[in-house]
Amino acid sequence: AISMNYIKLIELGIDLRNQTSGETKCICPKCSHKRKNKKDKCLSVNIDTGLYNCHNCGWGGNANFSKKKEYTVPVKVHANVTDRVIGWFKSRKITEPTLVHWKIGESMEYMPQVENKRRCINFNYHREGKVVNVKYRDAEKHFKMVQGAELIFYGLDNIKNNEHCYIVEGEMDVCAIHEAGISNVISVPNGATLKTNNLDYLDNCIDYFEDKTKIILAVDADEPGTMLRQEFIRRLGAENCYLVDFADCKDANEYLVKHGEDALRSAIH
Repeated sequence: AISMNYIKLIELGIDLRNQTSGETKCICPKCSHKRKNKKDKCLSVNIDTGLYNCHNCGWGGNANFSKKKEYTVPVKVHANVTDRVIGWFKSRKITEPTLVHWKIGESMEYMPQVENKRRCINFNYHREGKVVNVKYRDAEKHFKMVQGAELIFYGLDNIKNNEHCYIVEGEMDVCAIHEAGISNVISVPNGATLKTNNLDYLDNCIDYFEDKTKIILAVDADEPGTMLRQEFIRRLGAENCYLVDFADCKDANEYLVKHGEDALRSAIH
């Protein structure tokens, strides 16, 4: 059966060439006729979700007729930046001013992996200044996010109104790059896997990329990170994406610890 998404996308002037489901690349009805290469398929379309985005002119939206999803809003917790937290981050070459900038603290939180409350580092996820999700990390590297809360990039507000941005694979890498003097950096919320990566957070934040002319992909230098990087290139456009080589290190934080902030800044520029 033909979906309502398909019908709405056709009504928007998108030529899906009889493809009724899945993802595809199309000619953009807004800009392709003005371009030198009029046959360049610069419009990415996901018929199943109704999302469409042009990597040339930035035209995009959602043709999905379903009601906007309602998300759980995290209960505000006063997370203290304790000496213990400061000391732990210091061992990773991350300083107290960076913790304050990113509003990182510590609180007691129930962790299902151990079925008990643990002291956890809190990484708060903000959109327009409001906390929409929290990632908790205990000493044994167990992680938990708020059930039912919106999945977005960590640090999202920091790339608003900036033509360039960096994408990394963890909150620690965001802090590391901040130590190198760069704040327009965001992290995926859920790492990378060798299986299908859940990129709901990209769909939820796609409008933040409409003005981006340079997206630096500084994800982990391993096989899951490579797969994630290729998916970003496919979704955001190869013409906008630039790659970082961490040489003998896996990620930005390891590079910071091993080589220092000046070397990290040079590596990612």
